[in-house]
Amino acid sequence: MDLRVLRRPIFDLLAGRGQCLLSGTVSSRRNESSYRRMKKKLNVKPDASFGFSKDSPARDHIIFNPPSSAPSVLHTPLKFLPKEDKRRQLYSVAKNSTLGIDEEAKLPPAILNQNAGYQRYHLTQEDVAEIRRLRSSDPETWTRLKLARKFNCTSLFIGICCEAAPEKIALEKAKLEAVKERWGPKRRMAREDRVKRREAAYRDE
Repeated sequence: MDLRVLRRPIFDLLAGRGQCLLSGTVSSRRNESSYRRMKKKLNVKPDASFGFSKDSPARDHIIFNPPSSAPSVLHTPLKFLPKEDKRRQLYSVAKNSTLGIDEEAKLPPAILNQNAGYQRYHLTQEDVAEIRRLRSSDPETWTRLKLARKFNCTSLFIGICCEAAPEKIALEKAKLEAVKERWGPKRRMAREDRVKRREAAYRDE
């Protein structure tokens, strides 16, 4: 009984040592995704076309690789033209000339931007009176946008010329209040923040 008790720690120690050795060999074993495999796979020998061939000159030389488009005489470098080539003279003449551009020719007029903020003074007193009459008679039909299109002016000018009737202003306010009643807390808070930011921007804060 005593011998069994003494031998058990020795067996446990040997068994644990074997497991440790086994785990060490497994962890140190390289698999397919190891660094050595990847390095060996990427170590590719250069192709024969990458280096110099037998026909390559012994000294340094310039590799001229033009684009795939058709070559132009005006863009041919002088470096690659023989000294007796007549294109050298043509190149020098074309370089010093204006390439057929007439300096006295005038450019076409610039296209005016329709959204440019230029002022127009084409409305008369009779036109302004007609705008006020239409606006006061039927504000639902003759809105600011329709009047601006009719008289070829901006809606801001229509608002300066005449104001809407008090009934129209009250109706628009009632519509706005009805829309605000359907707002939730998030939208209401967002609109209040927008008003605060606008006021802060006006105060340059």
